[in-house]
Amino acid sequence: MNIISKLTLRHLFENKKRSVVTILGIATSTALISAILLGVFSFFNFFGYISVQTSGSAHASFDEVSRAQYQALLKDKSLKTVGLRELDEEKTGVRLITDTEERYKVGNIEHATMGDYSMSVVSDYDGTLPSDSTEIAVEEQFLKDNGLDLKVGDTLTFEEGYRYIDDDLEGFSYLGGNYRSGEQFEKKSVETCIITAILHGNRPTKDWDILRGLDEDYYPSQDKAQVFIMLDKCDSSAIRQVKDLAKKYGIEKYTINTEYMLSRFAFEGSGGSYKSFFVMLGIALAIVIGTSIILIFNSIGMSLTERMRYLGMLASVGATARQKRFSIYYEGFVLGMVGIPLGLLFGYIGTRITLAALGSRILEADILTGAEGMRGTIPIVVQMPVVIAIVFFAALTILISVLVSGIKAARIMPIDALRQSTTIKVKARKLRVNPLVSKIFGYEGELAYKNIKRNGIKGKVITVSIAVSIILFLTINFMCRSIARANRYDVDIPYQIIASCSLDESDRLRSRIQEIDGVEAVYSAGMIHFTFKKKPDDIHTTLANTDIANRDFLTESFRDKPDAFDLYTMAVAIVDDDDFDKILDENGLSRDDYYSGQLRGVLLNSYFHEENDEPVFNDKIIGQSLHYDEVSGFPPAIEVAAIVPYSDDNKVYKYTPAGMMTVYVPRSVYYDKAKEVLPADKLTLDLGVECSNNEEVFAKINEILNGEGYHNYFCQDLTGSLKIMDTITLMLNTAMYGFSILLTLIAVANIVNTISTGVLLRRKEFAMYKSVGLDNKGFKKMIWLEVFLYGFKALLWGLPLSLFISYMMYRSFDSALYAFKPNLDFYAVVTAAVFGILGISMALSIHKIKDDNIIETLKEDAV
Repeated sequence: MNIISKLTLRHLFENKKRSVVTILGIATSTALISAILLGVFSFFNFFGYISVQTSGSAHASFDEVSRAQYQALLKDKSLKTVGLRELDEEKTGVRLITDTEERYKVGNIEHATMGDYSMSVVSDYDGTLPSDSTEIAVEEQFLKDNGLDLKVGDTLTFEEGYRYIDDDLEGFSYLGGNYRSGEQFEKKSVETCIITAILHGNRPTKDWDILRGLDEDYYPSQDKAQVFIMLDKCDSSAIRQVKDLAKKYGIEKYTINTEYMLSRFAFEGSGGSYKSFFVMLGIALAIVIGTSIILIFNSIGMSLTERMRYLGMLASVGATARQKRFSIYYEGFVLGMVGIPLGLLFGYIGTRITLAALGSRILEADILTGAEGMRGTIPIVVQMPVVIAIVFFAALTILISVLVSGIKAARIMPIDALRQSTTIKVKARKLRVNPLVSKIFGYEGELAYKNIKRNGIKGKVITVSIAVSIILFLTINFMCRSIARANRYDVDIPYQIIASCSLDESDRLRSRIQEIDGVEAVYSAGMIHFTFKKKPDDIHTTLANTDIANRDFLTESFRDKPDAFDLYTMAVAIVDDDDFDKILDENGLSRDDYYSGQLRGVLLNSYFHEENDEPVFNDKIIGQSLHYDEVSGFPPAIEVAAIVPYSDDNKVYKYTPAGMMTVYVPRSVYYDKAKEVLPADKLTLDLGVECSNNEEVFAKINEILNGEGYHNYFCQDLTGSLKIMDTITLMLNTAMYGFSILLTLIAVANIVNTISTGVLLRRKEFAMYKSVGLDNKGFKKMIWLEVFLYGFKALLWGLPLSLFISYMMYRSFDSALYAFKPNLDFYAVVTAAVFGILGISMALSIHKIKDDNIIETLKEDAV
């Protein structure tokens, strides 16, 4: 180790606090990069796993393949496995010779080679897969349904042919899948085969009850020959490989397993959605890298300023520009050697915990197609290319951070360094103090103001660091809050079950449900929709009176975005009279106006269901009517008699989800009017049921509806759908706020590091002030005024810029957000937090030098 390296290491150990903070910043940055890349890679890999479990491990299939083409594919060295399948509809049906019902003994049989079965059988099985036409693999459940206790090695005799239906309505068609009432079976032959394997619920072959082998010398006609392949090297070029194979062997029809290809990051021809995803991924990485660069750059910059004198001394005794530059680069290297492994460890642990928590929720919610019924979690996948990518981005962050400081170090001249003539560059006129500062804050205020000016680049670094931290935190928070507001899956309805029956039976049903153990509340939760505009693919909907969707009724915030807020529907919530009365009483509305015989309702003037939400409609909509031109057979006309704001305290507003304009009407008046336009026996009432044990309550309600003579009844357990929505919302919030919190930690570390280092660099300056008579009270006043001025200047830049960037982000959003509404209360919290963090950082730093001896400090040979 040379002298430059030793001095650099000694400097890092002498400044342990800054070194530790910088290492933690690097570790946090690396952890974020790790979480992003490991999370994305693990999710994509899991999608590949699901694809294999659902459709097998084949990467592609070729249709109408000739024998010559098949033989050529078998010899192709780029392929790991090749399998042949016969698609002869007249050989797809099977019927066992048993005494069970027809629906049990009729099933489906597939004919393929062992190569095909090795790709399509992915579950556990007993025995070996069939290799020729004398061998079969049978699903265990198929044997159980037919009362057969057969094992591997036993023989099974069955009829082979095809299943079909032939009637006047549908004509003739072949059948597969589940047994269908009225279907017929055409026997083509009776076969006896050896059972070589018993399958245990293999998902890719779930439509086949028996898998039969193909003889080696047998080849079906070309139009019925399908070949499945598995590439030897399936990577990002996989789709191109499949296309090249098809072109090479003259195969015109082929299908690629795109779901599995996505897990290998093969996106060719997959559309723009995945490109957008990776653009977002790149933006997230850029934000992390940019934030981290500021932290590391500040730390290295302060370190350079601190070492200016000794670097000049080294230059005076012969150190070259390369050696001085190496000193800075070596410092970054040492910090990275500690910070990057720590970050990898933190990122791995954090990603593993997150995937374990989210994965189980995702699987339990049955969100992923093909993974229904699967339980467990999403495993974290760590592969060398991903680790290399993480280390590359982390190292790139450090390299960019030290680059400028390294160039500056190389340019340090001995005389300038020893004189410190380049540390502070400020002209006298720039040190003039505004008389207002002197008048308000006194002599200490003048000192604080001049100190910031004299600090030059160090003062600007502190101000810029704080301002950038403010901008990053506020804009990312705005983005997270905007996505959360626009999230259509964030549904917060209070009931878990919806049950309905004929209106005249509804009171009886309500009483019966209330008697069920575990039921907490039952209330009217009916909802109807008035449609004003047809969507492009809608040709059958009858429109309500479209004049109520007049844009003149919208407030300015919603009206100014003509392509954003298009009112397609308005909901009408039919609520119990008690619930409706609560709305009237809270808003000072007269009950007499709503129970006088005319059907009137109140419009909830909130789109996002937030208190102090931006109103959607102005008063011009009051008096307008919701109705259909044709009265008979349609819901009764409803007059909008008042508009009311949202309140968290009133649960009735949560009966309908956010993102829907809703008019509330009293149940009694609504049904009195409904009887005038709709047949009484067609009227139904929906009941929302709140309960703790939804499965048991749902079963009991169904039992009541089925067994007690109810009409027009319906019952649905909403917890499955709500679980899916909650899981999607949880995924969004975890990604957004986890990202935001970690970036906030980096920003706070940046401020603390910058302030504490700045104070330590000014020890001689502080000692000088005390030597000329500045007492402790005056010194503290000067310091706290500096804190105030730093914070004020940073906020003066940070708050307006964050508002501007947030507004530009809002303008780039689609119609899901509508009104620009930054959280001003949060801005106030951030303002207080900035002064708090600055104050604490400064107080801790000053505390460390409060016992400094004036003479000894002034004698120190350091800045």
